[in-house]
Amino acid sequence: MQLIFEIGAEELPASFCEPALTQIEQKFRERADELRISFDSARTVSTPRRLTLLVDGLAEKQSDLEEERTGPPANIAFKDGEPTKAAEGFARGQGVDVSDLYTVDTDKGEYIAAKVFEEGQPTAELLPELLEEIINGLGFPKSMRWADRTERFARPVRWILAVAGGETVPVTYAGVESSNTTRGHRFAAPESFEVSSIDDYLDGLREAHVIADPAERRETIEKRLAEIAEDIGGTLVQDPALVDEVAFLIEEPHAIAIKFGDEYLELPDEVLISSMRSHQRYFSIADEEGDSLISVCGVIYNTPVRTPEQVYDGNLRVLKARLDDARFFWDKDLKTPLDALVDKLDDVVWLKKLGSMKDRSERMSKLAGAIANELGLGEHVHTAAERGALLSKADLLTDMVGEFPDLQGVMGREYALAHDEDADVAHAIYEQYLPKGAEDDTPATPAGAAVALAEKIDALTGTFGIGLIPTSTSDPYALRRAALGVIRILQEREYSIGLSRLFELSVETYEELSPGVLEKDHAELVDEVVDFAATRLKYQLTDEYPTDVVDAVLAANKDDVLSVQDRVAALAELRDEPDFEPLAIGFKRVVNILRKQAEEQAELAESVDAELLEEEQERALHEAWQEAAGEVDSALAERDWRRACGTLIGLKAPVDDFFDNVMVMAEDEKLRQNRIALLDELRELFMKVADISKIQA
Repeated sequence: MQLIFEIGAEELPASFCEPALTQIEQKFRERADELRISFDSARTVSTPRRLTLLVDGLAEKQSDLEEERTGPPANIAFKDGEPTKAAEGFARGQGVDVSDLYTVDTDKGEYIAAKVFEEGQPTAELLPELLEEIINGLGFPKSMRWADRTERFARPVRWILAVAGGETVPVTYAGVESSNTTRGHRFAAPESFEVSSIDDYLDGLREAHVIADPAERRETIEKRLAEIAEDIGGTLVQDPALVDEVAFLIEEPHAIAIKFGDEYLELPDEVLISSMRSHQRYFSIADEEGDSLISVCGVIYNTPVRTPEQVYDGNLRVLKARLDDARFFWDKDLKTPLDALVDKLDDVVWLKKLGSMKDRSERMSKLAGAIANELGLGEHVHTAAERGALLSKADLLTDMVGEFPDLQGVMGREYALAHDEDADVAHAIYEQYLPKGAEDDTPATPAGAAVALAEKIDALTGTFGIGLIPTSTSDPYALRRAALGVIRILQEREYSIGLSRLFELSVETYEELSPGVLEKDHAELVDEVVDFAATRLKYQLTDEYPTDVVDAVLAANKDDVLSVQDRVAALAELRDEPDFEPLAIGFKRVVNILRKQAEEQAELAESVDAELLEEEQERALHEAWQEAAGEVDSALAERDWRRACGTLIGLKAPVDDFFDNVMVMAEDEKLRQNRIALLDELRELFMKVADISKIQA
């Protein structure tokens, strides 16, 4: 049979719908499994006014239950062959006679047991409680009470449709009793209609101007907008997130093109997009090449109308008011150059212990210049990075960013260009926030990369320096994203610089411009932030490479991000070589021996004494080590990580021969110390590339 369960409510916030659908389906699947109710398929659909569960092939009754239940130990259940109260109580609890009990052997000994048979109940008798559990268990980011009810829901519940096998399932919530009817579009078809099957439900809603499936609404929205853009020879500006949002704001998508005045095209494209998107959920359209916006936008509306002119006129009127506001902000902001706003940033607190946004801008400026110097980016980039970082936060004080916070950085770039700042300075202001996400672009200019690194490194150093460290459940300052941003910039621009050096520069900047702010020992702080960034690097690399390979490389050196990535790639490629795994096992012996010596605080020789190498195999290993050390150093100098890894694999035979034929822990102390020193030199050589003892056999 089929189940249709719909919760009808006042218009739900768009962002609430999909999480609620996930909860509904998950809860149904869990409870159906617990209740032994089988079904063929279960899915959810929704609109702003309804959350619906659709189940097909629902069993008419629970499956029967036959299981063996274990009771008390046999020596307690029976005494001298007679049942004790323990046996009688167990039998009574299982609904069987004492004579039906038998013994079973378990890991704990001999116990009594009983076969229990429970006939399945009709599904219709179980559904009321199950469905009420679902609706009562729904959680929302915000909920409300209404009228005199004590229940909480995202919005007031107005109707409940609950039908199974064509019959109404009795469900009550917040004073609303279920029925076999649902409602169509609020304005186009508000009348109720009866439902007895899934097809009845979906087809009936479609006739009542409601497309129940959000995926179909998304597809319809995209199709209608593409048609509008094609009709006028333009290109739709892709905005999947806005399509998703609008799909949960309407029940039946209709589209219309709105033409606004060309004079508004004097505004930056990003301003037009934000103005139309943020307030009105309008879709921007660019020219055929997709290079710049045209004075037309696409509007999705919910209600079918006989006179589209009314929709056009009303939306145009609202749009012009929004664009007039944006133009007013633009004209007003242009009267004040960015450098005139920098001092006013002193009144904007960033974090109480870390000073104002002016303090942050000045630190970023010095740090960006230092990074540019460290990377050898040249005098022009150094100057542009310093200037861009100094002006980077000034647009926070503009009216445009006050109205559209998502335009910070964008407006800084536009206002900088309007006041004849160097183009590299302007782009650095914008690129400071890049990358904004794991898939977002990194800075395209060297000055922008330096400023973006400074922005993120200053934030990480400062927050860690005052103890604001992310937890497993909370990262209010987006420090994980900042650390990953640093890593991606270093990777994609191929900057070979140590993480520790970057954070040392930041600590030095804090001490010069904000002395006493950092509350931790500086060396410990640098180590802590480097470890944090290296953890983000690990998570990034384990998406592509085996975890043990990544761990092996990071254990050797986590400082140089670029070399870590290259070493991981080389090691992952070579781990399938036949000699690799035996070598890893041998190296684990090396590491274990040295660890034990360290734990025992044993005295070690400072270096290998060749004259004390008595055995042929230890002399051979020493010679192989000397030859490999030169080859590895040469490969590392050329950043040829594959050759370096391959050279280490070549040590497999002499390492095996050494362990097969040489007693490391010799009774002679000098021999013992010399052999341990040889192993220590071997470890140091490997650790230039990776700690292969981390590799899982």
